[in-house]
Amino acid sequence: MPVGGTRRDNPCVVPAAADVVSPELVLVSPPEVAARARRLQPDPVRAAPSPEPAHGRRAFALFYVVCIVGTLGPLLLAVVAR
Repeated sequence: MPVGGTRRDNPCVVPAAADVVSPELVLVSPPEVAARARRLQPDPVRAAPSPEPAHGRRAFALFYVVCIVGTLGPLLLAVVAR
């Protein structure tokens, strides 16, 4: 492949991807090219609001009680067995 060749001369370049500009290149591109690349970007998609949790405070408290008993239970058995 010649060093000074154009995009037309390079068989490795895909014509459909010729106008795609990466975000890194936009940072170092001239202002006109960067503005054109920003116009080609799709509109940002807004995330849907997160739904309310399915479990209430009671389930949350029960979870913590089970975790504490699961931690302190074996510890107390180890202390008593000594």
